[in-house]
Amino acid sequence: MRTVLASIAAIAFTGAAFAAPALAGTVTGTGSLVMKDSYNSQTHWGRQLVLPADGKVVRVMYGTYGFSIVDRNGNTVGDFLLPEMAMGAEIPAGEYQIVPYVCEKHRHHHVEVTVAY
Repeated sequence: MRTVLASIAAIAFTGAAFAAPALAGTVTGTGSLVMKDSYNSQTHWGRQLVLPADGKVVRVMYGTYGFSIVDRNGNTVGDFLLPEMAMGAEIPAGEYQIVPYVCEKHRHHHVEVTVAY
């Protein structure tokens, strides 16, 4: 009985391995923006979103006030007022910056965007 169960488990595991889809890669880009009204300046920094292949947004953290995804030529590929609006958005392969929006009262914000490809 034990041998039969082990054989069934081995066959099921082998079949599951062949049926499983190939794992997609993910990349995360970040953006932070601080507005300094008293000096009329701003500071923007973050980690670029570098996509080796076309992908879809699968996770957004801290996008409360919204954000833009901007390509290396300065073209906006996505404007999102809420994090939920970005979920599932298709992004072509390339290098991007994440630019968070800030509100009048809170003049700083941070956003993290993860894309699966």
